[in-house]
Amino acid sequence: MTAITASPVTVDFHGTAIPTFNVEGIVRVAMKPICDGIGLQWQAQFNRIKRHPVLSKGVSMMDIPSKGGIQKYLTLPLNKLNGWLFGIDTNRVKPEIRKLLVAYQAECFDVLADYWQKGEAVNPRATTIAERRPLNRAVRTLANLRSVRGQSADYAGMWKLVNGYLGIEHIDEATQKQVEHAMAFVQEGIERETSRIVEGEWLGRDAAPAPAAITLDYPLTRQWNEWQEHQLIGGDAMYHSDLRRLVQQLLEASRTGAMVQVGRVDNIQSELKALANLCEVQGIQKRAAQSRLARVENFVGALAKTTQCMQSAVSGR
Repeated sequence: MTAITASPVTVDFHGTAIPTFNVEGIVRVAMKPICDGIGLQWQAQFNRIKRHPVLSKGVSMMDIPSKGGIQKYLTLPLNKLNGWLFGIDTNRVKPEIRKLLVAYQAECFDVLADYWQKGEAVNPRATTIAERRPLNRAVRTLANLRSVRGQSADYAGMWKLVNGYLGIEHIDEATQKQVEHAMAFVQEGIERETSRIVEGEWLGRDAAPAPAAITLDYPLTRQWNEWQEHQLIGGDAMYHSDLRRLVQQLLEASRTGAMVQVGRVDNIQSELKALANLCEVQGIQKRAAQSRLARVENFVGALAKTTQCMQSAVSGR
């Protein structure tokens, strides 16, 4: 079997560093470090995977460059990891892992029963877009209240604040309980901002302050082929799309007259390329979509050049 060389992204799994890879849009997981992390004998699991009629078809060997030379890892697609865990003999894992694994396997039985008997299996932990809609409105309200005091309506910044408060990467990972906590957190912010406006703390002695400068800075955080469809289009895109945040910032600058400072736009270019690829793959209004994307791409480039000229003019004063 030919091995593929790739640069891994390391994630923590019960204190063990697990290399993961994104190969042609498929996330793959190195299996030996997982076995080491939960106390399974690797050679036995290697043989089990190779014998399994489903798991064996998903096997791919990955070469990872290291200081000691090239290391080879057997990997499986991430969507096969659940099935592999479901089939583990719980008596063979570390005692501190066993209780969690037994509970996980018990839940798998219920999930499979629901799928085959009811036609669907619902994860009760995650929330839907509809369930998060009141929180979304509250976050927008808080951002807009801050803009009244001369600050930009930084919706992306508000979501980063909420996600940081909950300790999650994206709000779509939040449970119902976390959404309730986030709602209380944002509501406190709304009350605080409203009180400041009513009391007049935002007013200067002679005039309202000039609007704060808006910084457009989108460093590369996700390669174009790592974007998922729900992150690009639909309701969840509001939590993931930097392109949407860029448009919101530009609209805010147009409304308030704030100066715009342009930093990096690498992630915007990555998202645009991912959108173009999605349109091509799905074949949805291909030519019209590519034309619109090209206009947006040209607009972003023109914006960067215009802002650089503005900054040069301001610095030359």
